[in-house]
Amino acid sequence: MAEVPHRHAQTAGAVGLLIGLLAVPWVGTAAASGLVLFFACAIQTHLLARDYSSQFGLAIGFLTLNAATLALGLAA
Repeated sequence: MAEVPHRHAQTAGAVGLLIGLLAVPWVGTAAASGLVLFFACAIQTHLLARDYSSQFGLAIGFLTLNAATLALGLAA
């Protein structure tokens, strides 16, 4: 099985969030849950590698934003 580069996963998640915002709410909720999982894994990878660069901070920020989006999607 071919490995999907992470930028394609992020792009698919962003498109899913946009579709959820404009047309189909459950697609946005599914995309937000996938992005939460993606960024949680990214943070774990940074911690295991002891990499505390600016990319680590971005991953934390994006995880927070996606977790808030997921929470709002589930509450609606």
